[in-house]
Formats: sequence, structure tokens, C-alpha cells
Amino acid sequence: MEFALWNRAAVMQLVECECGIRLSVRGIGNYLKRWGFTPQKPIKKAYGQRPEAVKNWLDNEYPAIEQRAKAEGAEIHWGDETAVVNTDVRGRSYAPVGKTPVAFAVGGTRQKLSMVATV
Repeated sequence: MEFALWNRAAVMQLVECECGIRLSVRGIGNYLKRWGFTPQKPIKKAYGQRPEAVKNWLDNEYPAIEQRAKAEGAEIHWGDETAVVNTDVRGRSYAPVGKTPVAFAVGGTRQKLSMVATV
């Protein structure tokens, strides 16, 4: 069973497949709560993120760029891009308290507006 997010119905199906026991959705919710899981809306995260590489660049390469810009009287602009879509498919999933689940972003949205800006 492949689930991006675990909800009560998915856990109910897993228990039935693995143990041959059919529990109610409410019963599954009670067990999850007892085990320290809460329903949470996951954060959305892109597949291509590399936070370690970004930190390394900021710590080791960016200071020289900043010094050069200052010496030349130049401005540094940070660019960013975002998109607004008409759907939000993250839903809710159960996870341990304080451990927000992550839903990786995938394509296939119906309406999308992309924007680029600098600050």
C-alpha cells in the first residue's frame, strides 16, 4: 500500500491487510491519539531542495560576493519565484505530536500563475 499521507482510513486498511482485523475509523483515530499521533496538515516541500548546499554557499561563497558588491557600490538583489494554484491537495495526515509530515510537491495543477520578484 503506497500512501503519501496516512489518514485513519489508510491505517484501517493496513490493520485489516496485515492483521485481518477490521476496526472502525473512529477506533483507529482513538488508537492513533493514544499512541501520540495527531491529525496535521503537512508542509509542502519541493523535491529539489538542498538545504546543506545552500548553507554552505551562504557561509563560504556569499561573503566574498557581498564584499565585492560593497566595493563596487552595487546592490545585491535576492530573487524568488512562486506560484499560485487553485488547488491544495495536502489534506491531513496523522503524525507524532511535534513531527509535521511533509508532502512533496508534484505537478499537474489545473490553474497556475507563476511570479518572479527581487528584494
